[in-house]
Amino acid sequence: MIKVFARLVKFSGLCEEECIFCGAPIYSEDQGYFCNACLEHLKPHHPLEYRKLEYVSSYRVFGRYEGVLKSLILSAKFHANVSLARSLGKVISPYLWEYIEIINPDLITCPGVNIRRYWSRGFNHTEEMLRGAGVPFVKVFKRIGLGGISAGLSKEERLRAVKSHKLREEVIDLLEDKKVLIFDDVLTTGATITRLAELVLSVGASEVYAFFVAQAL
Repeated sequence: MIKVFARLVKFSGLCEEECIFCGAPIYSEDQGYFCNACLEHLKPHHPLEYRKLEYVSSYRVFGRYEGVLKSLILSAKFHANVSLARSLGKVISPYLWEYIEIINPDLITCPGVNIRRYWSRGFNHTEEMLRGAGVPFVKVFKRIGLGGISAGLSKEERLRAVKSHKLREEVIDLLEDKKVLIFDDVLTTGATITRLAELVLSVGASEVYAFFVAQAL
């Protein structure tokens, strides 16, 4: 799977001569953005403990938010790298589909981004990860306002910031009695997933599940 990821990156024409994570030289076109040593770290690493998330029946995490995985997520989000987002989706695809088969959701979705963030990136990175994983999804959420980056915010600040997540009016009727899976990139305080889960449950969804690419330490 790692080699497939590297070839996809190379095929897209987005290969570097040096590893963007550690700076080591890249000798093979199969390596893409990262050296062999870094590629070996791009594997599932589940947290030792799964803490309870309010309104969420259960959830899964692909890996820890550190090292190469953290670098990939940040590059996809803040360097407007849609190809990398889709390639990361292909890496996590087997593990995401395994969870989908276990819970059998009626509907899969992900958080929206606000207008300012969409204009600066040109895409929603979580949607592109789902496309890369070959997972069909429905746009359930929107984000109003022009809020900035949530990284570095305190728990109280995050709780205020996530109020900007809203439901799209045109899909509300689709959620009644539905089992919903919400996909997101990073689990930090849990404020975002709690807000999103509360929103869909408030209009009649039966259960909410979640899948995260990484969990912050």
